[in-house]
Amino acid sequence: MKSRFYLLTVILLLQLPLFAQKARDIRAYKERAGDVRQEVWAWEIPAFKNGAGTKTDNKSSAVVIARHIYLLVSSSKKLKSMGYDVRAERGKDLYYANTFREMVKINDKAALEEYSQFSFKKFRNLNSYFHRGLATTIMGVRVIKPDGAIKEVNVDEEVVNEQDGKQEKSKLAIPDLQVGDIIDYFVRVEEQKDLNSAIDDQLFLLGDDKPIMQYSVHAEISNKYFVRYRVSNGAPDFIVKRNGEGAEFDLLVRNIPNAPVGLWMSPYRQLPMIRMSIAYGTVLEQDQMAGEIRKNPNAMEAKKVLLKEAEYIDRYFSTQPALTELKFQVKNLLKQYEKTANRKIPEDSLPYYTYYAFRYLVFYRVDATDKIMVGKARNYSVPNNRRFLGYLHQVMQYMDVPVDYVFVVSRYGPGPADFLNNGDYEYMLKTKTAKPIYLSADGVFTNCAEVSSDYEGQKAPFIELKKNKKQYNEVNAFNEVEIGTSKPEQNTKIEKLEITFDDNMQLLKMNRRTTIKGHLRADEQKRLLRFEDYYESERKQLGIEKSFMEEFADSRKNRSLAEEYTNAFEKARQEQKDDFLEEIEEQFDMKPKELTAYKVEKMGLRHSDPDLVYATTFTVDGLVKRAGNNYILDAGKLIGGQMQVKPEQRDRKVDVYQPYARSFEYQIELVVPKGYTLEGVDKLNQSVDNECGSFIVTSAMDNGRLKLHIRKVYKHNFETADKWKSLLQMLDTAVDFGNQKLLLKKA
Repeated sequence: MKSRFYLLTVILLLQLPLFAQKARDIRAYKERAGDVRQEVWAWEIPAFKNGAGTKTDNKSSAVVIARHIYLLVSSSKKLKSMGYDVRAERGKDLYYANTFREMVKINDKAALEEYSQFSFKKFRNLNSYFHRGLATTIMGVRVIKPDGAIKEVNVDEEVVNEQDGKQEKSKLAIPDLQVGDIIDYFVRVEEQKDLNSAIDDQLFLLGDDKPIMQYSVHAEISNKYFVRYRVSNGAPDFIVKRNGEGAEFDLLVRNIPNAPVGLWMSPYRQLPMIRMSIAYGTVLEQDQMAGEIRKNPNAMEAKKVLLKEAEYIDRYFSTQPALTELKFQVKNLLKQYEKTANRKIPEDSLPYYTYYAFRYLVFYRVDATDKIMVGKARNYSVPNNRRFLGYLHQVMQYMDVPVDYVFVVSRYGPGPADFLNNGDYEYMLKTKTAKPIYLSADGVFTNCAEVSSDYEGQKAPFIELKKNKKQYNEVNAFNEVEIGTSKPEQNTKIEKLEITFDDNMQLLKMNRRTTIKGHLRADEQKRLLRFEDYYESERKQLGIEKSFMEEFADSRKNRSLAEEYTNAFEKARQEQKDDFLEEIEEQFDMKPKELTAYKVEKMGLRHSDPDLVYATTFTVDGLVKRAGNNYILDAGKLIGGQMQVKPEQRDRKVDVYQPYARSFEYQIELVVPKGYTLEGVDKLNQSVDNECGSFIVTSAMDNGRLKLHIRKVYKHNFETADKWKSLLQMLDTAVDFGNQKLLLKKA
């Protein structure tokens, strides 16, 4: 008798040939989807079979009655050789299927909104330069009413198809789903691709923002594959059973409490989980053996993997044809700068100038063949970090700036002790100067020496590879450095506001100047800056004589491009006003009545001038209400909305991972209209200052002006759970201030 492992595989793959050959034929898709739904709804899992009668906790917004993940990794050719009527598509012998099914009780409107709509892509092309493949997604949904009636949603009829770029995206609205119902749904992703294609790492996370009554996993993996997995944060281990064709992995956990995953948590470090990496075949140079199951790789294995990664990156980018041109252009830019500035770049400044020249070539330089993109979308360009730093490493060495490879884990990813594979690490460069300079590439506006907040406080191994290729790099050559942690005053937003009333005492006119420093800066740079401005700024900083617009205008071939860019710049300027309106609305929790002026004064493009500064003038309505001959001003709303902790989040038993230490400062001058006095000013004063944060308000009247100074501080990027009440005290005080009002009394 053939094993259950391959019996299930055959059931899944029985109609795959027709489906694979006609993947974009909707009739074939519907046939396959029907078979999958029939299979999944027939699962003999008691938690799903008896879910409708399960008693649940109605205090939670939603309760997961059952969650099951079924994973299958196999080979089509193997099945065919065993005599089954399965025909694998040529060049696509790897078969991967992941089914996620859960049954959820809907207890309130928030949960109803969360589960009332799904979106997915039926087809996803996995073809690349080296690989071929296709991914298909199938959904099934049933609604179980309080009386036990089961209504299956006709997914094929209810779905609405939309274009998402070059691919079609499907949206599914769940009809007649109501509070008190149970939704039972699944998502099946099937991939068929060539054997050397990567398989996504698997994450089995034992936690959610809602309680989970039962969580189970069943995985079946052929012995043609190498499996490495890591059990973390107190998770139970798989029960592993081997058979002649592969291995089965099973996990069953009950009564998992809810966790505040949406509020300052790092799930990879705080929730029980199992992570799994799957790779095809035996690859000796990667210490990979087909059929092997390796649990919890050790620290030495991690360093071996990182060393191979560093060697590969160094070897690969040192041989790329584009490198020669990059080296030449960076060196030429720096020579041009020295000529324009009439001074030589100091040795200790060379890393900075090299970085900015390289950044200019990657993000700012314009070629006639480039797609015209000068609006906000350009600001969100994100480089391939390994590619950016791989080339930068070679350029730095060429410019006689020796650098180390630094491997670092994110605070929101697995810790160093929970290593699974090289995907756990990102890497930076570190100069070997007296005061090390870290080099990274988060985006268009990343300054030299700027380190992502995700890496703060992390211990990171680093290594300098031997320059002589005949010498071996040793694993014990790794050293370790601790990435520094920034302070609240380094990440701050300062708002200076002068506020006056209009003649009708209904509108407030705000003259506002905003300064943003540190990690708080990037989001507003992306939203508010325009390419025309920061390109010109960097061009002049580097001493480049002609802009690309001038070069295009002087070229008969590209002259028309100058006009196209002029039109594109004008359109981007018009859109910039909408972005400022959006920024004001987010800050003050209300739409401005009118925006009369806006200007970026400083862009914060370099470490030597890092602040983003902009000014806005606008009016707002709704903060002043008439009360007879007097008026009531919502004074607490002048600084915008404050974060409110939900009732279910107030009792916290897990540590607090904040993004970074930060502060917010408001310097407000309110001009009191003639003929009126202010009452209630003394009630505005607040003062909470504890080990986690502070919220301090001081107020004073000065010659007909109310002067308010407000400062809110988050002192650290991490707090232990026992300090949560101190942080709550600060947050609650800020919320209380937001409700404060002033009376403008007729004199």
